[in-house]
This record gives sequence, structure tokens and C-alpha cells, in this order.
Amino acid sequence: MFTFAWRTRDWRELLGQVPRLALAGPGSRLGRAPLGNTGGTDVGIFTPMVIHEDLQAMLRDS
Repeated sequence: MFTFAWRTRDWRELLGQVPRLALAGPGSRLGRAPLGNTGGTDVGIFTPMVIHEDLQAMLRDS
């Protein structure tokens, strides 16, 4: 998302990605990363989101 924000010159998104980058590693390690979260700044950092069945099947198979 950071790269996408950079390429599209979306400064709001770019600034919103900075804390996400800082929290992503520790959050994943501690099990605090929410499942299905898209990672955009329009979604809360700890907000879980639904993963559709077809995507769940792909993730299981890989």
C-alpha cells in the first residue's frame, strides 16, 4: 500500500502507512494483526475483515 500511495501521489495514504509499517512486524509476531485487513488507511489498523470463501480456499491450497 505504501508503494501504491507513492506511485499515485496520495499523500494522505502515504502518511497513514508509516505507523502501519512500524506496527506490522510486532503486531504479526504478537498475533495482533487482524485477519483480512486490506491495509489501507480507510480501515482501522486492528479492524478484522471478512475473507471470502474463494480466497480462503486459495490460501489453504498454497
